[in-house]
Amino acid sequence: MQIPTFLERMWRLLLLVVCLVAAAPAAATEPLHDQYADGARTGHIFPSSCCWVELPSNDRIWEIRRKEFGCSAIGGPVGEFKLEHGKLWLTGLMKCSGKIPLQMIYPDMKAPVLAEWLTGTFKTRLDYRCYTQKTQDLYAVTQELVVEKGVVVSLKETQQDVSACATKP
Repeated sequence: MQIPTFLERMWRLLLLVVCLVAAAPAAATEPLHDQYADGARTGHIFPSSCCWVELPSNDRIWEIRRKEFGCSAIGGPVGEFKLEHGKLWLTGLMKCSGKIPLQMIYPDMKAPVLAEWLTGTFKTRLDYRCYTQKTQDLYAVTQELVVEKGVVVSLKETQQDVSACATKP
């Protein structure tokens, strides 16, 4: 029987460490999401198709997205929206490093501005409650908004079961 040399043992140990690291669950930074409020409740808003709410395009927004790409999938900025009087309003912008004035990107816009460029179905999550043992964010309310040129023509609200927040590990 041959005894492994020091280098062979180190190689095996290194291989074991690499395999353990590869098999370990990865933690990623939460992406930057569009913000949403409908009065006192706050949360996030998403297009039903995917990902981020469309903002009017211009050179300034693309420049910031290129510079901020490493901090989140979209980089930023994302919108801060509020529902008021049956309309969706853009009230501000956020990037990973914090809030930025709306007029920095859109010099002709004064907040709040009616989001008349938005048409489609959007989903919201409101009133964050907890992070469950199944590694999910749990919100008290979800909504489905149908929007036409910034005007909400349909709103369906669903209360979520937040009983998972009461359990302790």
